[in-house]
Amino acid sequence: MRSRRLLVVPTLVIGALVAQAGLAAPAHAAGVRYAAPAGSGTACTSVAPCSLATAVNTATSSTEVVVASGTYEMGTTALVNAQAGLNVHGVVGQPRPTINTSASTGLELKGTGVKVADLSINHTGALFGLNVFTTGISVQRVAVSSTAPVACFLGYSGLARDSLCATNAAGGVAVDDSWGSSGSVTNGALTLRNLTAIATGPGSFGLRAGAGDFANIDVDVRNVIASGTQADVRAYRGTTSSDSDVVLQNSNFDLVSTTGTGVTVSAAASATNQTAAPVWADAGFHQALGSPTIDRGATDASVGTTDIDGGARKVGLATDIGADEFVPDTTPPDAVFDRTVKRKTHKHRALFVFHASEPSTFSCVLDKRPVAPCSSPFKVKVKKRGRHTLQVFATDAVGLVDPTPATWTWKVRKKKRHRHHGAHHHG
Repeated sequence: MRSRRLLVVPTLVIGALVAQAGLAAPAHAAGVRYAAPAGSGTACTSVAPCSLATAVNTATSSTEVVVASGTYEMGTTALVNAQAGLNVHGVVGQPRPTINTSASTGLELKGTGVKVADLSINHTGALFGLNVFTTGISVQRVAVSSTAPVACFLGYSGLARDSLCATNAAGGVAVDDSWGSSGSVTNGALTLRNLTAIATGPGSFGLRAGAGDFANIDVDVRNVIASGTQADVRAYRGTTSSDSDVVLQNSNFDLVSTTGTGVTVSAAASATNQTAAPVWADAGFHQALGSPTIDRGATDASVGTTDIDGGARKVGLATDIGADEFVPDTTPPDAVFDRTVKRKTHKHRALFVFHASEPSTFSCVLDKRPVAPCSSPFKVKVKKRGRHTLQVFATDAVGLVDPTPATWTWKVRKKKRHRHHGAHHHG
């Protein structure tokens, strides 16, 4: 087992990969349907939203399902629909709805031309986190963290961009486009832009494309981070009548695994592709300062205008690689006192407690003494009576310094002497 990167994914449960089954949804009037965490009934209107399962599972073709922000606790209730043209999405500009589900598949839409956008799926089931295995798909700004062997099973054709797919299942695949011939579909053309595909389980793959008998797969990849412990990119073919081509540009990966003659995968170390490990700021796979993926992507007609969080896709010199667009920190920290000495005191010793608005280091200046590193709590000892001033400067991780240091001025006064008068006795 190999591991190029030490990555953090929420604790996952290993599941088994089994065959898919498309389930048709019951008939319901098409149009726009609204779901809310506390929704109920079957009206599914903006005034009377229904549950997410009702909104999705009973929708007919070309229905738009608007998912309000909040957390949806689905348990084992499946979200499954095979109607064509469904459009299931959160509300742009609002926090992504979070779907917590232990169903075998977190969200399965298998009708042609389906769309999924602006959702977070936390999946602890056994099959797929997100399954849109069909033609003409559109997946945008979706974050999938799954226990399943496949986090995101994408379709024969269409576009997926600005999304995160992560799994730590043994033998897992973060983004999968593997299939044999299926009825009349023998040729697939899938476009991937600005995906972060992370698989951390043993024997796992970041991106996989496989062609079975009589199937031809073309995957056009740009600005994608792919990471797996077995290989970052895996491509294979079944028979001499099948073909798998994965063309990667401006992407981050290193180890490629291929099986079968005629399989084509772009080289990891090339003029545009990079192999250096990304630098992550958090478990959500947002880039940190210094990541090689910053400003190393490219723009074409398929690249989106926003990243996974809805921020501008291009910030800086060029588009970034991966789902997240790094935004430089331009806000300095702010140091604040939590505990101080009284404004007037007789004591020559004082204790100060302080913090900053973000993780920072501190430096202190007492009166006219030189600037010196300090930490909270900070003990002060002054010899002279009179006025004294302490300034605390905060410096954040990127070197920005608080322009308005926390400042405290106090006065050490002379202690008053108490006279004792003896009693006078007259004889």
